[in-house]
Amino acid sequence: MPQVTDNPDGTKTLSINSEELRALRSLLLDRVPDVKKVVRAIESPQFKASVEFLKAVIV
Repeated sequence: MPQVTDNPDGTKTLSINSEELRALRSLLLDRVPDVKKVVRAIESPQFKASVEFLKAVIV
């Protein structure tokens, strides 16, 4: 089971083992079949450039 640990500096650390991570991946892929396409799109240079442009316009 994932654990949240309170750190002395006030931050939190999430710990999850590889078996839990694989289970989460399987669940996500079963429920959202196009999640791989979405992740690829978000990681693309075009998407990142578009986000940077929007940030420049908004801020």
